[in-house]
Amino acid sequence: MKIGIIGFGRFGHLLARILPKEHNIKVTDKQNKLNIAKEIGVNFCNIDEVCRQEIIVLCIPISEVESVLLKIQDKIKKGQIIMDICSVKEYSAKLMLKHLDKDVEIISCHPMFGPDSAKKGLKGLQIVFYNLRAAKKNFEKIKKIFKKLGLKIIEMSPKEHDRQNAMSLALVYFIGRAFANMDIPKLDITTMTFEKLREIGRIVSNDSEQLFYDMQNRNRFTKEVRKQFIKKAIEIDKKLSTLKNK
Repeated sequence: MKIGIIGFGRFGHLLARILPKEHNIKVTDKQNKLNIAKEIGVNFCNIDEVCRQEIIVLCIPISEVESVLLKIQDKIKKGQIIMDICSVKEYSAKLMLKHLDKDVEIISCHPMFGPDSAKKGLKGLQIVFYNLRAAKKNFEKIKKIFKKLGLKIIEMSPKEHDRQNAMSLALVYFIGRAFANMDIPKLDITTMTFEKLREIGRIVSNDSEQLFYDMQNRNRFTKEVRKQFIKKAIEIDKKLSTLKNK
């Protein structure tokens, strides 16, 4: 299949690298990344050329989805398939349905992994799909591409994805970023759990602050999850203070 990727950042690069070479893959980005694309054997093109492909994948920041859709909406034609990989699904789904012509097929997608977690291989890692507005045969065809990579396919609505993701990803990023921002000195003694927490902090810090802010602010379920966590942390802290004074 002819696949176009808009956005050649960390995940766009990963996607272009892991997709089977039997597919004709073309990528584009705001920056000139021709040499990087050559290294992994894909074609770096202008956005017009990428928008002529059968499948167009948006690998862009959540905050840029609407501006990119407005830029490409007249370039996408009947029968083409567009999908996004944003970590907030209700938001991107709403924008794609709003700005793309009704004859354009739309699939919602979120890989539950990134470049760091994919270093150990893709087998068993999860990827979420939802058919927003695509022919069933095309939806099945795209799922099959990713299933062949060893990924576990999960079908889930954008609403349910965001509800669960608020805890499984957004909360983890919240905790990880707080830990990463602490002034922790070099330690001579550590534990396995500490090292795991430090690894989470490192992974979270590898992603942009914009991704962190978008994940926290554009998913309508995350604020309540954060409040629950902070409330419980404060309750535990108060209990510890009370026990200390006994």
